[in-house]
Amino acid sequence: MKIIIHRGTSQIGGCVTEIKTDNARIFIDMGEELPGVESSGSFEIDGVTTGSPKCDAVFFTHYHRDHIGLYGRVLPGIPIYMGEVAREIFLTFAARIKDEHIEEIKNFKTFKALDKIEVNDIIVTPLLVDHSAFDAYMFLIESAGKRILHTGDFRLHGFRGKEVIPTLKKYVGTVDVLITEGTSLSRESKTLLEEGELQMLAKRILAENKYVFVLCASTNIDRIAAFYHATPRGKYFLCDDYQKKMLEVVTKHAGEKTPLYNFQKVHTYGKNLDKKIRERGFCMLVRSSDYYKKIMDNFPDAVFLFSMWEGYIKGKNKNDALVDFTSGYGFQPFHTSGHASKTALKAVCETVNPTIGIVPIHSEAPKNITELDMRYDFFCLADHEEFSLD
Repeated sequence: MKIIIHRGTSQIGGCVTEIKTDNARIFIDMGEELPGVESSGSFEIDGVTTGSPKCDAVFFTHYHRDHIGLYGRVLPGIPIYMGEVAREIFLTFAARIKDEHIEEIKNFKTFKALDKIEVNDIIVTPLLVDHSAFDAYMFLIESAGKRILHTGDFRLHGFRGKEVIPTLKKYVGTVDVLITEGTSLSRESKTLLEEGELQMLAKRILAENKYVFVLCASTNIDRIAAFYHATPRGKYFLCDDYQKKMLEVVTKHAGEKTPLYNFQKVHTYGKNLDKKIRERGFCMLVRSSDYYKKIMDNFPDAVFLFSMWEGYIKGKNKNDALVDFTSGYGFQPFHTSGHASKTALKAVCETVNPTIGIVPIHSEAPKNITELDMRYDFFCLADHEEFSLD
């Protein structure tokens, strides 16, 4: 097998990985670059985004746009695969923004964890992981006795983080090459709050404050679950119709498996509830819009929580609309990363024990992986460089 990282060897987001044999050519993720990142320029891949189709399949690890954003550029006729629940969540989002490619999303092929997908002489096995996107996956890629593990984005400090290492031990074992995300390699080393700890903090805040507004990504299901289950009995948990549809998707697929993802008591906000929520209190999920500003202005004594990456409101990746929305309300940070800490990176590396070596991607400082005190060989590739397992 051969590996080509078309983009993502020295930046966070915009990831595109090719894995090929003499008989098959597959891709993992087709991501957009993050706002504020110095653009790598015009991006085309022969046989995938331009020319005649010469690709057997594209697999998406999850629905964040820095991993899936270029899906509409994939040539017709190339099969696209995505997690079953992830596709339904992405469809809900696409319908809201009136995505012009919504029919293509409906035609995505879907999989569940541990399905074995044969693409000519390549076998792809998806492995469910913990991430700030629901239904996110690593991929084990096997061909002719060689094995590659592509981590996508993952972490160990979320609600399902404790299952990642046991899953790798049971279903993966040793691999030849590990392609791993390295977001944390360029960031300060610090102890990350676990989602469970955030939930306990949310419980205290909601107990001490009658009205709480939370600015949170509509697809960050674990964070929403933390607030939902932290809301005291008698208070309302509120959102809009779109957000409720998103939570209904999760409840339908996972609500019977665990109460964590059962959102049956969510209420859609409407003016008819104004008197009741003022009397009983609430936790309300909001997004940056004038619609929510009008609601928030009616509760000046509320607590406002910013439950997103701080890079969206400061630094090179900042979003001006978010900056404007949050500036007038004194939003307090309330967040933990969706990515693996350095300790988690090391734990995954040592669990799959790659015999050839490790290829870091999704990082602004991939060479920093050598500082994790591991005995493996590291290959910090350049974009478009071919790496052979032979």
